[in-house]
Amino acid sequence: MAQKPVLDWVRRKWRAYCAVRKSAAEVNPNGLLRLAEEVRTLAEAARRVCPPERRLQSRIRDILHVIDEMDEMRRLADLAASPDLRRLPPDKRQLLRRGLVNSREQLLRVMGQATAPTRLLQ
Repeated sequence: MAQKPVLDWVRRKWRAYCAVRKSAAEVNPNGLLRLAEEVRTLAEAARRVCPPERRLQSRIRDILHVIDEMDEMRRLADLAASPDLRRLPPDKRQLLRRGLVNSREQLLRVMGQATAPTRLLQ
């Protein structure tokens, strides 16, 4: 009977450890850089796929404007390579990651709303 509290304690500690490791992996500088590249690629694809409707194109243009500027991407790459990003508090890195994930979800939603180029199903 005395083993149950000990096993529960070990499980709680293990879950907490796993949660910390997962959180650290999410805000890893290289992971953030890959996520930014993915969002940029999705925005480029969305620009080609989506119809020239003003509202959709303006959303895509806004996302591309934030991410696509070469200076911004270069700065993000430099920041990811330097220890400065690791010095940022984890909540700031998590906020950056959340913004990138949000942009990715918006792009996927916009691409899902795009009309098919033909009436025939492939």
